[in-house]
Amino acid sequence: MNKLKPPYFAVIFTSTLSNSTSDYAEMASKMETLVKDQPGFLGMDHARDTIGITISYWDSLESIEKWKQNNQHLKAKTLGREKWYASYSLKVCKVLY
Repeated sequence: MNKLKPPYFAVIFTSTLSNSTSDYAEMASKMETLVKDQPGFLGMDHARDTIGITISYWDSLESIEKWKQNNQHLKAKTLGREKWYASYSLKVCKVLY
């Protein structure tokens, strides 16, 4: 668990996988490596069983927006929607304490 000093932002991504998960683990690993180099990225927690949950922590909404527009991340999101996820949801929260 992250020990971050508030305020900061948390992006909560939950998903269930489809039956077509070829290359999913490779892309997830690539995104985890890539996000660590993004300005404003503070850390990440994740778990996967029946439902996957990834929470990434950021210093600002601007940093989240830049990650959202990253070309490699855009490619991964498209593949996720088209191929890997049966369902998903995304929430952005401001952590106050």
